[in-house]
Amino acid sequence: MKLMMIALSLVATLAAHASPAPRAEREFATTPRAAWADADPADSLYRSARRALTQKDYETAAKLFDAIVSRHPRSEYAPDALYWKGFALYRNGSLDDAASALEAQAKRYPQAATRSDSAALLIQIKGQLARRGNASAQAAVTRAASQSGLNCDELEVLMAALDALQQMDAERTLPLLRRVLARRDECSKPLRKNALFILAQRSGGDRERILLDVAKTDPDAGVRQDAVFHLQQAKSDGAVDALEDLLLHSDERGVRQNALFALAQNGSDRARTILRAFALSESTPAALRNDAIFHIAQSSQAVDQAWLRDAYSRIADGEARTNLMFHVAQRPGAESSRWLESVITDSKESDMQRKNAVFHLAQRKDGGDALIAAYDKVSVSLKKDILFHIAQRRDAASLDKLIAIAKRDPSPELRKEALFHIGQSKDPRALKALEEIVVP
Repeated sequence: MKLMMIALSLVATLAAHASPAPRAEREFATTPRAAWADADPADSLYRSARRALTQKDYETAAKLFDAIVSRHPRSEYAPDALYWKGFALYRNGSLDDAASALEAQAKRYPQAATRSDSAALLIQIKGQLARRGNASAQAAVTRAASQSGLNCDELEVLMAALDALQQMDAERTLPLLRRVLARRDECSKPLRKNALFILAQRSGGDRERILLDVAKTDPDAGVRQDAVFHLQQAKSDGAVDALEDLLLHSDERGVRQNALFALAQNGSDRARTILRAFALSESTPAALRNDAIFHIAQSSQAVDQAWLRDAYSRIADGEARTNLMFHVAQRPGAESSRWLESVITDSKESDMQRKNAVFHLAQRKDGGDALIAAYDKVSVSLKKDILFHIAQRRDAASLDKLIAIAKRDPSPELRKEALFHIGQSKDPRALKALEEIVVP
């Protein structure tokens, strides 16, 4: 049982860890590679420029990288030098000059190893210039973001353009996001994930509808999982509707598990109602039902703990009832102990569940009195189990009960067992009791 609960806990942990991390800017190269051409005439300049950049002396780095291109245009270092000049200027806040350097690289060295980094950085810079009112930059960003048919090598630029356009004009981004999310090629998976992240920053019903569609139809499990995560983060009525749809109608167990987790994290009354109804439904698959019970049981609110106790009597499935009992038993308080005692003494309960309740009650620090009280209300077969656990508690009340059983219980077998356990005690009262039994 405990292993099962650990496994369920891992399901929840894995779902949480699958959450995509927010990203402030597109990734592009930030550190020049080590010098590789000792005989190159620009080698020493490159080493100095690289050192200045790593020390965050951006102004000096930009000048040195520019010197490589102006003095040694045929150097092996020249093609990438313009990118690093642009990067240094960008870090230094000189956006117009940085854009000029990157555009110069595109014209003079189109085959440079850093061209994809350069294109992504250029779009990010254009986005910042656009937000400052630069009309040509706005046009460039919009044009780049509209190219949803780009090939795989160009997707990094499109991601940067979508980021920039979202900052410029969020309303114009939605149709483009739809087009991106409609792609199904494997290489566009990072782009679709990025589009989901951008979409999640929006508000309104369109967001939830699109996220639901992606969670249902995207061919990649990771993208579908991201869509569910963003629905979880939305915290809106529409998001709860979408998560309920996924929970009840998805054909994929992993999506349904993630929807369960998301609803549990939502915390609203409606999400709680959905979880409870799902847990009570006899048509719910056993594994998902146990997941739902697990999530409900994580709440420390008294109303949820009371629901677990009530649900036990409304569910017929033995495994689900066993799980419910486990979760109730983990909660401290006299209410839980009294409930376990009621299960033990209920003659309509199965022997297995009554024995489970005995075990759980015996593990509780506050279960001694309830365990002792239950002894006199059950059959001989169950009394044997209770007697064993009473004997393990080794407190005064438990010893008193053992002595009472040894002296007065109608069953000779139980009296002998009680005597055995009394004989293991070092309490002076145990010896006295034995003497009284031997010599009345």
